[in-house]
This record gives sequence, C-alpha cells and structure tokens, in this order.
Amino acid sequence: MGRAAPLLLLVLALGCANRHGREDPRAPRAEAAPLLERDAGAGTGDRSDGGALPTVDAGLPSANDADPADPAVADAGAAAVVPERRRVVIQGAGDYILHTRVHNSARFHAGATDDPDIAATEGYSYLIYKVKPALARGDLNLFNLETPLATERHPQSGDPPMLNGPPIAGVSLARTGFHVASLANNHAYDQDLEGVVETRRAAEDAGLLVVGGGADGDQARAPVFVERNGVRIGVLAFTETVNRTTLVERGSAVVPQVAIWRGDADLETVRSVRRQCDLLIVLFHWGGEFDLVPNRAQRRLASALCGEGVDLVLGSHSHTLQEVRRLDGPDEGTCVVAYSLGNFLSNQGLKYRVGWENPDPDRAQGIPYTRDSAILRATWEEDPEGRLRLAALEAVPLWTENNWLDRFDVPDFQNDVYVAPLAVSIADEERAARYAALYEERLGEIGRALGGDVVLVEP
Repeated sequence: MGRAAPLLLLVLALGCANRHGREDPRAPRAEAAPLLERDAGAGTGDRSDGGALPTVDAGLPSANDADPADPAVADAGAAAVVPERRRVVIQGAGDYILHTRVHNSARFHAGATDDPDIAATEGYSYLIYKVKPALARGDLNLFNLETPLATERHPQSGDPPMLNGPPIAGVSLARTGFHVASLANNHAYDQDLEGVVETRRAAEDAGLLVVGGGADGDQARAPVFVERNGVRIGVLAFTETVNRTTLVERGSAVVPQVAIWRGDADLETVRSVRRQCDLLIVLFHWGGEFDLVPNRAQRRLASALCGEGVDLVLGSHSHTLQEVRRLDGPDEGTCVVAYSLGNFLSNQGLKYRVGWENPDPDRAQGIPYTRDSAILRATWEEDPEGRLRLAALEAVPLWTENNWLDRFDVPDFQNDVYVAPLAVSIADEERAARYAALYEERLGEIGRALGGDVVLVEP
C-alpha cells in the first residue's frame, strides 16, 4: 500500500442521540486503530458482460462443470477428483449521483488518457475508473443508480435537486465493472414517469441488469436472477419513498413506476423469490438523509428481511456510511445488513476541510461523511454439506476527491471530482503529501462507521 501502510483506522464507541435522531454524532477527528488488511478474501476476478434478460448465465466454471474422473486413472490407484466447492464474491456500492459539478468534471476530463474508457464514454469513466481493480474482484457488483439517464424534462435545480444524466454514463458504469443497477430511489421520477422507462432502457443497453423500476408495477418488482460459479443469485430492490409523490399511481400497475415498499405484500415477494435461488440480495433505499445510524423502523425491517431468508441487504439514501451488521438468518445462516453504503459518487461535502466544523450539520455541502464510502465485499463458500456460508465480510474504503476549495487559487479552474479507494489516494505521493491528515482522518471514520463486523481491505 506504499504510504498507506503506516495509517491507522479508528474504532470509537457509539455516542448518545442528538436532535437529528443520530445515536452516534461522529466527530471529524479520530484516534489510531488497526491497519488495513492486504489481499484478504480476494474474489475470483471473473466478470460477465451481463445483459438485459432477467436471468443471466455468466458461463463461469462451477463444480458441476468439472470433467468426470477417468475410470482408467481411478483403477490405477489415483486419488479421486474432488469437485471444487462453490464460491462467490458479491460487492455493493452506494448512491451514484450526477450533480452539476460532477457532470462538469466528466466534461473537463473527457480527453484524459489515464484509462481507455474515458474518451469512449465522454469523460464519465474518469469519475469512477480508479475503482476498477476493486470491482474486478467481485463476481457480482451492484449499486444504486440515483440519477435518471433520460431526456431532460426538468433542469438540475431546486431543493431537492432534479437529477439527470446521459445514457453514456451507464456505459461507463458497466465498463468499470458493475453488473446490477437499482432504480428504486427517491429521485427515480425526476424526469417524469417516462424517465423511468428511458433510464431502464439506457442501463440495459449499456449492459447492466436493472431492478426496482420499469414500465409497470410487475417489471418494477421483478427479480433478476444471475448465475455465478454454480450459485443462483436473486436480486430485488425497493425504496421507502419518492420525491414527486404526485406521480405515484398506487392504484394502477400499468404505468411506469418504481418499487415503493408495500410492507407485507412485498415481504411475500421476498419469500417467493428466496425459494428460487441460492442467495438473495435486496437493495433498499430507506432511512433519513444525513443520519449516521439507522432508525428503529429500519432495524425492524432488516430483521424481517433476514427472517425471510435474505442473505444480503444493501442500503442507501442517507448519503452517509452506516453500520454493517451480521444478523441471524433461517437454518443457522447469516444475513448481512449494510444499512447505508453512502454516496458512491456525488458533489456533496465539497466544502469540507480537516478540522472545519460545519455550522449547520444538515447542510450537505459541508458534511465530510457524504464523501466517505465503501465497496462492501461479501464472500460465500460452500461447506462440506453443500450449504453456502458467509466466509468473509470486508470493505474497500473510498473517498470522493473534489477540488472545489482550490477554485480561488487555480487559474482557469475546472471541477475535478472523482471517487477512488483511499489506498490509491494515499499511495499517490503528490496527493498524500498535501492531504495526509485528511486521508488518515477519513480512513478512521470509515472504519468506525462500518463497525467491527467488517474488515477494511485494500482494493
């Protein structure tokens, strides 16, 4: 990890509640704690190109693909061939948000030569290409697409802002290594009902699988099934709310929509889908914005999902990292709940500098936690009885770089916004020399936010 090796993580105890309902008002500073693990639980590195069909066979090797033993060899006294046990690495990331300055960064860096996909995607790969090595370790990589990729019917303005992006952004996400995108979030209707359909089409055309939104209610709630290394994985997505509630057609299933959570009716959907797969993942957009801990309703719902056999819950919406917990599932299984994986990419937190105490902790521009993020990496392995068991739970710490504070000191200033693993930023001698205190602080805060059930690792 180069210069990253001496840096330490933070492990601080949870604090008390404050007026925002946060049981843990994490401070911007931290004390020393354990090092990042190197190469712990690395994935297979295999990838599928994905596709638009609801079920995908990645064509990866599995135990069932092994050639049968040659009887002649067996008769000669050779040891019997033992089929390889199934193993799958699933990775999740948080909210992908194309704010105006993020768009500017793509446009300003469209000619960068750091990665061949940058020019091919009109600069949108520049925003995320540094996470490619981390994503390459996953057999299935999922995220929340919180920006419509549609015809712009409403400009990016207002509070909350109307979001939108070009279809080429979807291509950049697929080329960087993502496989599944969720449309179930509060910004899904930013470009009207038609925007939901256009976004789904753009993502599928890019090679992504889509859950949580579509041309009607059935498509919005339809699962995606993916085959990886002999493991059949089901994926569902839901959101607690949407911003433009006047567009919600609760009484009709034949208009474009997203999967707004319906309680027991959707628990039955979860129960049904779980019977059709080996592992079940649910992406859930829930909780309160800028909260640092999940609320009681989220905890109750997480428990209910785990009780129905969900193996992994990937949460989003708070724009901050929240704890990752191992809960009990059926049949002595383990259910992993990541209450929020924060912003994978955004323009939030642009005003933050080390030691600055934001006078208004609910203003997105100054909260450093909105730039903290992680790729959660969960590994399941088959035990001798043929059951899939959670073998490792890790996270790659991420930080969104944003040069907004340099605008008065740099001639011909251009926005430079991109996400990178902290290990990559720390290893960059030029950046580390300038931001060493910042990186040490954020590394500690990320470890503290995720909690002790997760091991932080390099990409």
